[in-house]
Amino acid sequence: MMKWRNKHAWMKVMFMAGTIVLLGTGCSFLYGDSLQDSEAVTDVTEADDPWEVIPFEAKNQDGEKVTEEDLSGDYWVANMVFTTCPTVCQTMTPNMVQVQEAVAEEDIDARIVSFTVDPEFDSPEQLTEYGEAYGADFENWDFLTGYSPDEISTFAGESFGAVIQEVPEQNDILHSTRFYLVNPDGQVIRFYQGEESFDLDAVIQDLENVID
Repeated sequence: MMKWRNKHAWMKVMFMAGTIVLLGTGCSFLYGDSLQDSEAVTDVTEADDPWEVIPFEAKNQDGEKVTEEDLSGDYWVANMVFTTCPTVCQTMTPNMVQVQEAVAEEDIDARIVSFTVDPEFDSPEQLTEYGEAYGADFENWDFLTGYSPDEISTFAGESFGAVIQEVPEQNDILHSTRFYLVNPDGQVIRFYQGEESFDLDAVIQDLENVID
């Protein structure tokens, strides 16, 4: 397990790498693990500055208001998706469904939050259809929208050290493929590869360890 000490340095590396690859290759390569750490799990609990989720206001697939205060006191796993994503989301979302199913099987009290990076298109209705198509259980899984593209870009950078970048020529949006484990105090404590190198056991083991 790798330990990453500085969120803002991580974000700068991610942006520079993403920009360089964007200029030289197809968009699908932007999501590759070569741009991020190759470790399946990264511990950020010893970062010089805590990775704190900044305040946000959104609405979920039911049109209900959701803020960081609604998640306070719970462990939750976050990621970023969008409903017309032509590439990585088609792997990430089924992987997150596996997390939800395992959480239910192990009777773990945790929530899942997916932030759309395309809020101008992804309405609550679109997110409902998207979640249902993958078999998501909305009981403990919120798909969030209701903010501007600038707001989600700032939120992703400040909270997760992640870059969001539109790629118009590819009809795509560059976004993180990570899953982020957030503690009840709103601090990111781990993140995981959410696509090809996804390790379900690592996510569930961490949840069991911190909640027990």
